[in-house]
Parts: sequence; structure tokens; C-alpha cells
Amino acid sequence: MLTCHVCIRHFLQNIIGDSAAFTASSRFLLTSTVNTRTLRRNYIGTLYEITKSQYRRENAGINTRGISNASTGTSYERSQAGRDAARGSNRGRFDGRDSELEGNRYEKKVHQVPPRLVQRKQWLDSRGIRPISKKEAKAKIVDREIQQHLKYLNDPVKLADFVRNTLRTSDNFDFVQELVRTASKHALHVVSWNHLVGYLMSKGKMNAAISTYNEMKKRAQTPDAYTYTTLFTGAAEHKDFKVALPKVLNIYNSMFAENSKVKPNTIHMNCVMKMCSKAMDMDAMFAIASQFTEKGLKAPNNLSFTIILNALRLHAAGGPRTVLSPMEMRRHKREAIVQSREIWVEVIDRWRKGDIWIDEELVAAMGRVLLVGEEEDWDDIFSLVQQTMNIPRQIPKLGTPARQRIDPASQSRDRDDKDPKEQQAEIVAEDGNRVPHFENITVPVSKEDGIAMYAKPGPNILSLLLQASLELRLKAPATSYWNVLTKSLLIQPDKENYHAYLRVLRVARSGTETVQLLQEMPREYMESKTFRISMSCCGRDKRNPHTFKNAGKILDLMQMSLRQPDIPALREYLDIAITAPAFDPTDSTTPSKQAQGKQILRALDRLNPSFINLKSALHFGVSSAKALSDHARKGMAKDIMDLTKRMISAYDLLMDNALVARDMYIDLTKQRSKLAAFVSRYRNSRG
Repeated sequence: MLTCHVCIRHFLQNIIGDSAAFTASSRFLLTSTVNTRTLRRNYIGTLYEITKSQYRRENAGINTRGISNASTGTSYERSQAGRDAARGSNRGRFDGRDSELEGNRYEKKVHQVPPRLVQRKQWLDSRGIRPISKKEAKAKIVDREIQQHLKYLNDPVKLADFVRNTLRTSDNFDFVQELVRTASKHALHVVSWNHLVGYLMSKGKMNAAISTYNEMKKRAQTPDAYTYTTLFTGAAEHKDFKVALPKVLNIYNSMFAENSKVKPNTIHMNCVMKMCSKAMDMDAMFAIASQFTEKGLKAPNNLSFTIILNALRLHAAGGPRTVLSPMEMRRHKREAIVQSREIWVEVIDRWRKGDIWIDEELVAAMGRVLLVGEEEDWDDIFSLVQQTMNIPRQIPKLGTPARQRIDPASQSRDRDDKDPKEQQAEIVAEDGNRVPHFENITVPVSKEDGIAMYAKPGPNILSLLLQASLELRLKAPATSYWNVLTKSLLIQPDKENYHAYLRVLRVARSGTETVQLLQEMPREYMESKTFRISMSCCGRDKRNPHTFKNAGKILDLMQMSLRQPDIPALREYLDIAITAPAFDPTDSTTPSKQAQGKQILRALDRLNPSFINLKSALHFGVSSAKALSDHARKGMAKDIMDLTKRMISAYDLLMDNALVARDMYIDLTKQRSKLAAFVSRYRNSRG
């Protein structure tokens, strides 16, 4: 069947002659006269340009219009004179400058069109079709899926659950966002919008979350209190908090507008203050803190005071790149401590009234502010714990006669005889007013069981007490608090608690207690610094005749706990064997050269297995050395070389000082030569 008009015309011409060209289809002739300029879609851009074939079709259309003016179909219409007359009737359009400009414009456009596109256009015109846009097809599919979902998610609760579960299990955020947008045209879906904002905040896309929040308002979806909580909480965890703070403050200040349906509450204010503390913007933080009220939704809670105290500590401690002088740093610390004590007075007052409750985090925040101070502040940490947790002080107060008997070093600082009421250390502010100390108070009582509402201690408080004891260089209170909290109150110490207590024992030169603590310590808590601290503790406890034995026990624990021994700990173990006194078994009071030699030989024998493993790790990358970077491998190689040189010097010491029998010199020389050859090979490999 012939469906193309051109084919029909050629077919009829072959049958009835040239008259078929003018009797084909009146609809085709009418269309050609109306739409004389067919537009072609430019797939490279967005313009529609005339092609060369279309330009020819226009000229053909002009001739067609000249011919079709006659309705009788006489020979004059088909003659050359008739065509010339028809062409002359339309000649005025192209006369003069306008016709030349238009012709030039057509020629320019003809040359701009690639021949391939012209052929494609002719083929598409002959077929009567156009290629389907993939983007439009995809949009239609998405719209169909959205409408299909909305049939079953017409309830806001169901839609919110679907949005939350979809964002949790997949990252198809664009589809979920379009679904919420479509559903928002007919109902309120604030919870679904909150899930979108929360998802973007969890991914760290704060700008996208704020844009979604603004779009939410434009679509008449009024944000609720949880919307602002999600925004502020996510912004507080943003990595670039200095850039995020101005944007969050703008949103926070907009909540005070008259047309705002949601006013800030304590949660919102705490989140914004946390951001201010991270950005070290103390003025903005205290400006927000001044907006707290005594009662109501804007009353401060324990978290509010915790944020303020932590901000004061960070501001007082400064940073590693601070430009302040030591005197200025000391003044800042003094101001922060005085200010924190004044805040603590308000905390205790609210606690006694029952307006807030005190937890471990708040007490630890106040205690760590005191840690940046001086000796009087460190001593007040014990009073702070007694005041808030009802744990008695394990050491008398500073300045009392009982304290002087326990701590002789404080006698030189407190020689002046004072009245007992005035022997407590006083801290005076710049204006001359005395800042109150941490005195015992009457705490609120629970209504249900009548038990006093003291704060419950935990690992954080144990770490605070151990750090205060370390600053005061006192072992007795540290041991007492450790026993009270871990054995009486059954608090499970964490890894940092063990390391803090090890540092206290190192200061006190308690090697035997260090070994006992390591035997109680869980194996998963042990790491390189654990044994490094323990070995240094034995190194300080050189007067103890059992020092080398304690160091050997620590070495055994390290070899059983770590996949790769700690090199500084091994070097410290060898130093202990060389420097620690060794006594004859028959005379435990007089050091013996032979006993010293046996002690050093024992240490060298114990180090050989670990040394072989370290050489394998250096050459073959076994164990955990595979994951080391080039810089770490160089550091590891340097430590191994230092240990090797120390072992060589130990062999020299044995032979030079005649600490062993002469018949052992040959074997010792062989061992020394192997170590020296290893060092030489390493130096030669480096070039």
C-alpha cells in the first residue's frame, strides 16, 4: 500500500501523465501553503534553523501558490507564462535591501547546518516520527511510581515511616524527595520533611539541609520544634563549625520573630551554645545563655551548664598555636576558674531547689576546669566529688595540720600559723571578692524512696580523681579512690583509667603494684603505651631489689598480649638489666659483679626472640608492619637500630668489665659480630 504522498504522485504520473502532479491531494497542497517554513529541532542546542531542503521547499511553495491561484486547471496555469506571472506577483517581497539581507541570512544558516543533520531531518520528515526524549521518559516513569506509592501512602504517618525506612536502607534520596514534594500538595507532611533534613545533616550536607528547610517553608509545611532540633543537632556535629555557625545563628534568631510559630527551647539553645563553644565564640555563647529563664521551656538544665563549663575550659587552655604569653595564659586560666566557680554556685542553688539534677558529666566538666588551675584548685576536686557524690575525701584538705603530716612537701608552703577556720586555701577574684569553696550541703531527697539524689560516679570521675592525684604527685589518695570506686562501688574501669593509674604508680616508683595492676588489667586494654609506662615505672624504681624481676614479668605480659613487641619497652628492659643493682644470693645487701653479668645475659637471652621477630617485620613486612606507612617504617627501623646498638654495648660491657667468665668471650663475640653485621648491612642498603 502506498502511504507516502510523493510515491502516490510518481505512481499517478506514470499512469495518467503530468496532470497527476496537480491533482494529487488538496490537503497536501493546502498544508504546503499554510506551513511554508518547516522548523527543524537543533539537537546540538535550543535553536530552530531553516535547512537547505526547507529553503527549496519554500521556493517550491511560492510556485505552488502561483499555480494554485487558478481553480479551473487550464493550460495557462500549467504553462511557462503562467508560472512567470505567478512568480512576478510575489517578486516584490524580495526586491531591495530586505531581500538581500534575508537571502544572506538563509545562506548563512544553510552553511551552518551539517549535511548529516540535513539528511537525518529529511529521513525523519519522510517517516513522520521524532526520537523520544529519554529524560521525559524517565520523568514519566518516576511520576508513575510516585503516584503508585501515594495510593498506599495517603496517611502522613505511613509516608513518614516509608521515608525513614527508605533513607535508612538505601540512598535513593531524589525519589523520596520528589515523593514528599508531590504529597505535600494535598496534606501536611512535616515529619517526612524532618526526615529529609535529618538525612542530609547526617551526611554532612548542611547547605542542602538548609535549602530543604527553606523549601519546606515555601511549600506551606510549617517547621516544628523537632525540625529546628534536627538542624541544630546536625550543625553542632558539622566539621566546619566556623562556617556553619553564622547560618545556624540566623535560623536561631529567626525563631524570635513575631510570625514564628516555634520559639526556642532549652534543647535548641544547648545545641547552638555547643556550636559557639566549638567555634570559640564566647560572646555569642554567653549571649544565648543570658536568654535562659528561671522556669519553663527555656530554663537551663544540667547539659546547659556542662556546655558552658567545657567551653570555659577550652578557652582557658588555649591551643597549640596560641600567641598568648605565659602570663596572659595564666591570667586567662585564673579568670576561667573564678567564673566557673561562680557558675557552680548557681548550679548548687538550683540543685538544692530540685530544679535540675547533677550527673557525672556535669561534675567532671567542673572538675576538669579546676585541673587547668593550680594546687588549690586540684585539691578542691576531692571536695567537689564529696559534695556531689557523697564520697569522702581520702586525704585531708590542703593547709590543715593533718595534711602537713601526710604531705611533707606542703610544710614549706604553709609555715605561717593561721586560725583553723582560715587555713583553707582562698581564691580571690580580681574585684577582691572571695569565691566560695565546695562545702557540704543538704542535697534534695527523692520523693519515692527518700534517698538523697547524689550523682552516680563512673569511669569519668575515676579518671578525674586520678588526674588530680597525679598533679599533686600523691599516690595514697589515688590508691584509696581506686579501691573505693572499683571494689566498693563496683565501677568497671576503662582503658584510660588503667593508664592514668599506671602514671600515678610511675610517679610513686611502685613497680610491684604496677605488675599487680597489669595482671588484673583485661588483655584487650593492653597496647604499646601500657608496657612503655610500666617499664619506665620499673626504671624509676631502681632501689627495689626486685626491679629486674618485675620488669621480666612485664616483658612476659607484653609478649603474650601484643602481636609485635614495643621497641622502646624492650630497650627500657635492657637498660634496667644494666643499671639495676644485682645482689649475690648469699648476700642480699652487697651488689655482685657476677650477679650483674648474669642479669645482663638473662636480659639478652630474653630479647633474642623479640629481636628476630622485629627483623622479620622490617625485611618481610610480616605482622602489622604491612599497614605501616613509609614514615612509620623508617621510624621503626630507627628504633630497631637503636635497640641493636644497645645490645652491642651490653655485650661490650660484659667483656670489658669482666662480668662473665673468660671462656664465654668467644660465644659473646660471635653474638656481637652478628649484631654488628646486621647494622652494617642496613647502613649499606641505605647507601
